[in-house]
Amino acid sequence: MPCRYGTTPEERILVELVEADIEIGFQLVDSLECWPAEASRMAAAIEDVYGNVLARVERLPVSERGKFEPLIEELRRAIHLALPPAAAD
Repeated sequence: MPCRYGTTPEERILVELVEADIEIGFQLVDSLECWPAEASRMAAAIEDVYGNVLARVERLPVSERGKFEPLIEELRRAIHLALPPAAAD
């Protein structure tokens, strides 16, 4: 049964999870400045979150995917700029 957003509850939850993962990714990138000694471990966590974002977006209806492309690109840029060159590849 569609919810008030015009999607099923499962799709809405998936959209909210993608939004949350993107927010977590940006928060982790920001946290790198506070804990430079943990850069290697945090780089792995950031890449895991980024992978989760990509996997969840693939499960979204095609009509919803495009809405996240700019944010995903921005997150990828932020990761690339924040991580040491070896960790960002």
